[in-house]
Amino acid sequence: MIPERIPVPVRAAAALPLLVALAACGTLFKKDEEVQAVVNNRVIGMAAGDFFDQYGIWRQRTELLDGTTEFSWTSATASRTAAGYVSLDDRTCTLRVVVAKNGKITSAEVIYDNQGRVSTSRCGELFRTK
Repeated sequence: MIPERIPVPVRAAAALPLLVALAACGTLFKKDEEVQAVVNNRVIGMAAGDFFDQYGIWRQRTELLDGTTEFSWTSATASRTAAGYVSLDDRTCTLRVVVAKNGKITSAEVIYDNQGRVSTSRCGELFRTK
């Protein structure tokens, strides 16, 4: 038996949804160096207490063996300082914040950066200087 050859238009039509799905993944899980630089410029060296007072409370805290503390932080949607429920439809920014023994932030890795209100980056909008 000779396998039937699938016409090119049929293959292209079948590939289109896959390409759209891949593009969506790139938008949701993007690694934007410019946004990471904006976050770093605003957050690195800031006192952890000041950060959480200004941007909202952390969601998870982990004490590390080296004496540093790692926080999982997700932005609130109503305002910069309000805490609240986070759903998939919300415009959120999630960071992994590492705080040294002296209470200063040593790193703030962008973990999830949703679509912003006026740009492609919610993290960029939250941490860009005015």
